[in-house]
Amino acid sequence: MHATVRPLPRLLSLPARLVPDLAHSAALSLLLNRLLAARIADGELDFLAGKVMHIRVEDLGTSYRLGLRRRQLVPIERQHRVDAVIAGNAYEFLALALRREDPDTLFFQRRLRMEGDTEIGLQVKNFLDSLELPLPDLPAPLREAGERALRWYEQRMSASG
Repeated sequence: MHATVRPLPRLLSLPARLVPDLAHSAALSLLLNRLLAARIADGELDFLAGKVMHIRVEDLGTSYRLGLRRRQLVPIERQHRVDAVIAGNAYEFLALALRREDPDTLFFQRRLRMEGDTEIGLQVKNFLDSLELPLPDLPAPLREAGERALRWYEQRMSASG
């Protein structure tokens, strides 16, 4: 879907905004450690060691700060300096995770944006490019929820276009 996606209405994002960023980061780090265990063990994310990656889902009003410690993704508290940021709306992150869109397209069209240390950002983008997405180990309920969310966004886009 090439059309620009309108952000999620603020009222719909309220539940996500009420959860502290550290809780979001902890949940995401647990999920990614499970889904990417082999790749993390192989050192494919070692470039994040001692760094802080900030993922900002703008229309949800949520932030995820992750780092790599002892070959595990860990949540990072807000007061730590961020080395690189990837920002965009929930639709773009879902489209990427479910492989409806590839990272190059999303970044080239500025639907996902990188800020900060460009070397880290490029390594993250290359890592995303190398993943078989959707991840084979993604639990079916999560994949189905993501697909439903994407369909909802797309219906919203076609109704407004």
